[in-house]
Amino acid sequence: TTVAIAGDDYVVVASDTRLTENYSIQSRTHSNVYKLHNNSLLLSTGFLGDVLTLKKTLDGRIKTYEYTHNKQISTPALAQMISIMMYGRRFFPYYTNTVVTGLDNEGKGCIFAFDPVGSMTQQGYACEGSAMPLILPILDANILGKNTTKPGLVKRTKEETIKMIKDIYMAACERNVELGDGVVIHTLTKDQGITTDIHPLRKD
Repeated sequence: TTVAIAGDDYVVVASDTRLTENYSIQSRTHSNVYKLHNNSLLLSTGFLGDVLTLKKTLDGRIKTYEYTHNKQISTPALAQMISIMMYGRRFFPYYTNTVVTGLDNEGKGCIFAFDPVGSMTQQGYACEGSAMPLILPILDANILGKNTTKPGLVKRTKEETIKMIKDIYMAACERNVELGDGVVIHTLTKDQGITTDIHPLRKD
């Protein structure tokens, strides 16, 4: 399960470290967050073979872009690249739930989510994976104030967002057996780049 939340000058993304197949645990140390370059992170859940193929293909296309244009690809341009690449495989799509996050040209956090055939939407937050039905309503309430007594956007600092994500994962792992072991939280800012924090979750 992956979560991404964008702020005015940051992006916080998280993934639990449990890799499962049905009810079997294949790994307790696998993260679904992949670094593409200094300003972008890829979050992808689903069939691991397709996730790794998508990541490998993207690495090659990013290098080609940077050699051709002599500059680092921006997150919005990267999102467009992923959309075109996935649409090109629409008759045999990657079985993945994909999100790309990073900072835009103004240094603000941005999140782009994709369906398997490449349709792209820009969002303020995103959640994918097995625990998505549990976590997404909590994000709706805590970020947009949906279904609460005080509707409206709730702005949080980077530290408050990290704490909220930890609390959400600790709650969700009590109700979803495919989520657990630990949560890896990456924070991306213009000044500090990518910083990583690991928080333990229940092991059973």
